[in-house]
Amino acid sequence: MKKFLALSFALALTFSTNVCAAEIVVPAKDFSRLDTLAACAEKSLPEYTSNAVSVMDGVNELATVASGSDIVTEGKATNGTCIVDKVGVGTIRYAQKKAAEVGGNMLTVVKLTAPGVNLVDAQVELAVEGVKAGDAVSVYKSVKGEWVAVDVVAVADESVTIKFDTQGIYTLIK
Repeated sequence: MKKFLALSFALALTFSTNVCAAEIVVPAKDFSRLDTLAACAEKSLPEYTSNAVSVMDGVNELATVASGSDIVTEGKATNGTCIVDKVGVGTIRYAQKKAAEVGGNMLTVVKLTAPGVNLVDAQVELAVEGVKAGDAVSVYKSVKGEWVAVDVVAVADESVTIKFDTQGIYTLIK
């Protein structure tokens, strides 16, 4: 039995090959399908394929925001993903009003969801264009029509990490 195992390992080492991860390339035949899916989600194709929001009707100077990493729950990284979606014009105006109340500029307002993820003591890193380490960034979530402050865990270059205990609408203000 030991000889068989030794021979098996020797053959595996001799005939094994390296495996490299390759960039996923979308075949040209699927472009129209992706355009349709992006249009249904009311996103541009780059926004749809990168899980980001960069353009919203009636908002100038909007920072691009995307899910920056996997969700951390109970202090451990998971493979759960935060989905970043656009919101309606009414919600945009509501967030802009909150930014004016606190004396800041609205960076963005988005709907964050995490299907199938238990958000116990969860944190999510958001990639936010234009944010630098040390910037004063505050985050609010809409709860029953009121903006409630959210704990900001860290602010780094192009990144804001927040406590993410519930799915919903979040605004980032600088």
